[in-house]
Amino acid sequence: MDEIQFLQSLLRTNSSNPPGNEHKVTEVFIERCKKIGLPYKVTYLEENRSNFEVTIKGRGEKHLFLCGHMDTVSPGKAEWDCHPYSGEIVEDKIYGRGASDMKSGLAAMYLALESLFLEKKTPPATITFLATAGEEVDSCGARVFLEGNEARVIDALVIGEPTNEKVVVGHKGALWLEITAYGKTAHGSMPEQGINAVDHMVDIICLLDSLKVVWRMEKQPLGKSSLAVTMIEGGIQTNVIPDRCTIRVDIRTVPPQSHQTLVDELNRKLDSLIEKNKIYKYSITKILDRPPILTSTSSDIIQFALAIKNESDSNCSGVSYYTDAAVLNPRSEIPTLIYGPGDEKLAHQPNEWVSISSYRRSIDFYKALILSFDEKTIAEPNPFRGGVK
Repeated sequence: MDEIQFLQSLLRTNSSNPPGNEHKVTEVFIERCKKIGLPYKVTYLEENRSNFEVTIKGRGEKHLFLCGHMDTVSPGKAEWDCHPYSGEIVEDKIYGRGASDMKSGLAAMYLALESLFLEKKTPPATITFLATAGEEVDSCGARVFLEGNEARVIDALVIGEPTNEKVVVGHKGALWLEITAYGKTAHGSMPEQGINAVDHMVDIICLLDSLKVVWRMEKQPLGKSSLAVTMIEGGIQTNVIPDRCTIRVDIRTVPPQSHQTLVDELNRKLDSLIEKNKIYKYSITKILDRPPILTSTSSDIIQFALAIKNESDSNCSGVSYYTDAAVLNPRSEIPTLIYGPGDEKLAHQPNEWVSISSYRRSIDFYKALILSFDEKTIAEPNPFRGGVK
């Protein structure tokens, strides 16, 4: 039951972001490492925010990274059947915020590494377990890690996000934009004296609706790109012509779409609306920019994962959510496997849970993967070998 109690301790630690408080999770890892004498490293971001890192030296030159995030989204205002920080067990399920996304994957990766240490087994490759802060908001932990590790070589990356135990080879990119239309205030009874930013935003939304079709692209196994206007705010009061209206746009991309190319085209189209006197003035701000990630099914890390599960290339999947891999590996130069015990459909939902049996299988999976990642199995030089980019 030790692995169950360990996961419960993580779930009972409130690390919802904002504000994060990930160092409370780090302290759970530290306490466990101290009991068995496992060396660790802590990197502080702020007083109560940190990254946690454990490295076990391998026999060969290769370096395998296991990565997951310690923060969660907030429990929300909806009623939960079980308290979101209880770690309550009901039959084969453990409930709690982060159970699927992704404290179960985080715990399973760590326990796989810990078991090798306790068994005094030297893995074929050097293994690093990295638990990051801030993935749910700005990936601040992954960015801080990069600042001090530009030259570190990573041969393969494993992200323990929820995949329902599916072998996932990539995720869509995410580009979030804030677009503001500007106008001029006037009395509501004299609209001709002002410039109505809300009216102009209608034209901008119509433009985005047309770009939604033009930009649509499909790349398997990631699926189709998408564009959605998800927030809108504007106006001062009922009897004032609004001088500002702002929207948020959520764009999900697939290779080979370039986020900068999309933004450049959008700027040109909006400039054209100004020339046609459709709008007065606008601004675009990038709120979030995460590129898509895609790894070849022929990569060693993917083939090892498929072999452990006795599956073929056709079983590989993609996911729509983004991960820290978009920061650690923005150009998909490092072969990346996304694999975890949680169900992605439960992420950010009330009554989030993870299957205990799935969690236990994932510990075994990660351990088998670590022991499989052997340089001697590679018949030719790995073209992806290189530093963190």
